[in-house]
Amino acid sequence: MSKVSSREKLLDTTFLEVYMYGYAGASTANILKIAGVPKGSMYHHFPSKKALVIAMIEERLIPKVRESFYIEITEKSRPLDILNYLFKKISKNEKLIKYGCPLHKLMFEMGSLDSEISTLCHTEFVYLTQNLTQILTLGQSRQEIIAIDPKSLAEYIIVSTWGALSRTPEHSSKVKFIEDTQHILNYITK
Repeated sequence: MSKVSSREKLLDTTFLEVYMYGYAGASTANILKIAGVPKGSMYHHFPSKKALVIAMIEERLIPKVRESFYIEITEKSRPLDILNYLFKKISKNEKLIKYGCPLHKLMFEMGSLDSEISTLCHTEFVYLTQNLTQILTLGQSRQEIIAIDPKSLAEYIIVSTWGALSRTPEHSSKVKFIEDTQHILNYITK
């Protein structure tokens, strides 16, 4: 069994701290306490809280978002099945249902406050949009999905999904998320 490095502990703890409390609410003291890492060790790896958060975005947040939202497309892919699968996969992720999308939350909080963090988050949004645009374009070519600009439709689906995930924890549920996303599928289906 390998020992987890201080750097890895810091990144994992920072992901959860920022996810739960946002960038502004994330406490470096709390991150250090939970990670069990001394302050000097943090500054050995990261010169600032912002540098720690940027590394967390690149090494934790983006991989987690891609794991939840990215879908590989093949010749045999059926776009509506892909979307149904994606929504069901998201609905099974209790943290996403209860606390929302961590990328969306960080984009919303930092959009006008920090251009570097905002750009990192927006770049991932563009990546997800491109992936979904390919799925929708395939669905349109098979006349399964309404014929409107696939990039705009992809953005609509992503932000609508984030909206469905943005309910307060006490009003979020797997059932409610599935109901919300069914409206999206009904809207885009030809």
